[in-house]
Amino acid sequence: MKEEAKYIRLFGVIFFSFMAFIAFIAALMMILKYTFRMLDHVPWFSLMFTLFVICVPAVLFITVYLIYIKHTKPHPSKSAKVFSYVIFAIALSAWMYYWFLDFIIFFKHHYNSIGEYNCYNLAFLAANVGAIFLVGIVQALNTNKEVGWIEKYEQRKMEE
Repeated sequence: MKEEAKYIRLFGVIFFSFMAFIAFIAALMMILKYTFRMLDHVPWFSLMFTLFVICVPAVLFITVYLIYIKHTKPHPSKSAKVFSYVIFAIALSAWMYYWFLDFIIFFKHHYNSIGEYNCYNLAFLAANVGAIFLVGIVQALNTNKEVGWIEKYEQRKMEE
């Protein structure tokens, strides 16, 4: 009888913990819903949110390109470095130009739709993702082949 009571108590604890978790998530969603509904009536919040949304793709891609530039400096192939730096220069200058243009559009017209801004142009975003992959592929093809763990293991066996 004691064993059965222990399992019933364990089931109750797990079940009610799950129910409490679901209730907590539901309460959190309701609080967030009414908080953001209240923020819709604050005029400056909508402008700040739109400005934040305009900045997201530019900051993301500029950061990726700057990290890529940092990792390109020690690359062994000079031609891959030159190719990469040319692509990075073109991409960063395009991002700065479109980001500046989007700020002008935002402060002149205050559009709430992202379709009006150049940083969200699908062709522009796809070209940037393609450029990132292209540079990665060019750099990967211009490095020496890395020795895999199987080859390392076989080399150690041969040396012994």
